[in-house]
Parts: sequence; C-alpha cells; structure tokens
Amino acid sequence: MKKRASFGLMELSRNHTPRRFFFMYINNNKIFFDKITQVINGNILNMLVKKYNTDYRTQHFDTSSHLLAMLFFQLKGLNSLRELQTNISNNNKLRKMINVPSVSQFSRKNANRDYRVFEELYYHIVNKATKMFGLQRINKDLPIIKIIDSTMIDLPFNFVKEFRYDNKQKRSAVKVSTLFNGDFPEKIHIVSGKVNDRKCIDDMINNKDAIYLFDRGYSDYKWYDKLTDDKYKFITRQVSNACVEEIKSTYVENDLIFDYEITMGTEYSKNKTEHTYREILTFDENEEEFRLVTNIFDIPAEGIIALYKKRWKIELFFKWIKQNLKIKKCIGYSENAIKIQIYTALIMYMLLYIFKMKINSKLSMLVLTRIIKVNILENFNESIEYLLTG
Repeated sequence: MKKRASFGLMELSRNHTPRRFFFMYINNNKIFFDKITQVINGNILNMLVKKYNTDYRTQHFDTSSHLLAMLFFQLKGLNSLRELQTNISNNNKLRKMINVPSVSQFSRKNANRDYRVFEELYYHIVNKATKMFGLQRINKDLPIIKIIDSTMIDLPFNFVKEFRYDNKQKRSAVKVSTLFNGDFPEKIHIVSGKVNDRKCIDDMINNKDAIYLFDRGYSDYKWYDKLTDDKYKFITRQVSNACVEEIKSTYVENDLIFDYEITMGTEYSKNKTEHTYREILTFDENEEEFRLVTNIFDIPAEGIIALYKKRWKIELFFKWIKQNLKIKKCIGYSENAIKIQIYTALIMYMLLYIFKMKINSKLSMLVLTRIIKVNILENFNESIEYLLTG
C-alpha cells in the first residue's frame, strides 16, 4: 500500500474513538519543510489545541493545518492569503500536508483562532532550544549577555484601532519588545506603538548572572537604582541631557577612553541616583562622543565598550526577520491576526535556528534561509545537508 503523507494521521483508539497523532512522512523521504517543522512536538500542540479549544466545530482547516500554512507562508515570503492558498492548492505535496481553506475561511481563522496557541508553542520551542544548545557566552570568563530592544511595524491607520498612537499624523503601529540572548529572542511583548518601552520589559530582567544591554530609550534613574538594589547588571547609553556629578576619575591607558564614577539626576543636586554609577566616554568612527553608563565596576573600560557593541546582534535579528519572514506587511488587521502572524514568524526563526545548530552549519542565517527557500519542497538528502553545512 502506498504511504500517504500526513501531518495529522487519524487512528482508532481502543474504544474506537478517533485519536490524532502529529507527524509527517512522504515515502520515507522527508522534504525540507518536514525536516524543519519536525521539531514541533505534536503532543504539545494537541495539548494547546485542547487548552484553548481552537478546533471546536472545525471539520477542515484545523489548528495544525493553520500552523503549517502560516509557517510555509513565512518561509516562502508570500505576500497574501490568496497567494498562499494558490501555492497550497496547486502543489500535491502541500495538499497532502495541509488542509487548504478558502481565502475567506483563512482570513476568519486568522481573526478568530486564539493566538495564544501560537504564542505558547513559540515559548515551548524557545525552551527546547535553550535546553538543547544552552545560552551563548561571548567569553567563558564573562556572564551571559542579554539584549533588550524593540522594533515598530507600521499598520494602516483605519484598520486596527488598538494599535493607533498618533491621531494627528494618523499613525498606527505595533511594537515588538524583545529580549534577545545573542542567538534568538527569548521573550517578546506585542503592544501598541504608543506604549513606552520601559513599561514592556520588567519581566524580562530575571537573571542575576547575566549582563543586560539596552539603549538610552530605556533611561530611568529610579529604575537603574532598582536594578542595582536587586543586583542586576546592565550597560546602557547615556542620554544627551544627563546631569552628571563626577565623583572620581580612573586612569585608562587608551587616550580615547575616559572612565568616571558618577551620580546622575534630572538637575544638579535634584532627583539624584542613590547609587554611584560608572560612565565611560569614548568616540565613535565619526569622532562623536559615545557615553555608556553601567553598574559594573570589575570589568575594564575597554571590556564594557566591547560588550555594549554586541547590541548590534539584535539589530541584525530585526533586520533579518523583516527581510526574510513576513512580519513587515500584515495579511490581517485584527489584533489576533497580527499576533498570529508575528508569532508564526518567530516560530519559523526558531525552527531555522535549531535546524542550523543541528547540522552544525557554518552558513549565516541569511544564506541558509535563501538556500532552504529555493528547496523547501525538495527531498532532504545527504548531499543537500553537506551543502548547507557550509
């Protein structure tokens, strides 16, 4: 009997009731898409489906098909639900894997199927990646580095009232606040563009063995004091209008680096920080002043500067995900649809990261993604795996 490809194979249990198992095979040869998505734990997905009742009265386009369809949409870089529906309908391999819906049905499910299934699945995969590969250390003698930042995704003003933030300019946007560990985003918050960055991140700082990097958009002297009281270490940019009182200057051999102990306030002698901080002054490639503030005193000034420069990793992540996955252009404008689109983009990033680590690829995520996009429906074999290892 010819084996049929399936992502949700039905089998009868002892009491003759249907029981669904999540796995896929195609004549014993896994295609790329299957190879990448096999990381998804079917038991976890089933548990989430039951938890949020997302397949209630669903006969055709169930949660597993929805997930696979959105992941394919993300990886192929398609532009619309119509294009996605056409791709699935006209490809035998995809039709065997995904129950293809009409465009209107797809749109309704994006609007109404609880996004929390995709959110919790994302965090399950993050936890799995952390257990599999650990957390990156720039140097074995230094703590873990974690980076905090956010990116804005503009939306049509008239569609999503929840994400409006400038009625005069008629601007609407979603903000994705992110905790990035150097390899992948560990935690995100999806909020309106009008929400202050500082209000999105309190639950992101919870590891006293890590050093947190963030830019001056998060400047808050009382918060700095609280972080210091709680023994969390950070490095950030100094704001341009900071009122600083110098307590002590430390000699640095490099003539382009200056190291001070300071207190800060909104005005001289007013609203001063309770703790003493360290301000490191250097110059960028354009000979402009570049000031850092930190509560770390046992790492040389050059080391603090080098650590802060690791912030570019999160900028590369934001750039990569906007260029390679469909997050910049929304295919649905309800809050639920937008969150499904963002979480499936992040799930696909994690699946690609895990795949890259498993095959020990030396290729960049950008090059790896380009190769996989071209071959996504081809059979995965040893020769292609060798090509992908770089």
